[in-house]
Amino acid sequence: MDDQVRRRAYELWEADGRPHGQDQQYWFKALAELASAAAKTIKSPRKRAPRASKAA
Repeated sequence: MDDQVRRRAYELWEADGRPHGQDQQYWFKALAELASAAAKTIKSPRKRAPRASKAA
């Protein structure tokens, strides 16, 4: 995943004109983008129907 973050951070950095001294800003921005995209692929667990209680 580091390679993906590195590539995306570089793309963002280049698109912004290669500003000096903001490497962490671009790293975390790229990381957030990739994490958000990955989270969208996770399916939420299905809800189970409530169990019927046993009569005593």
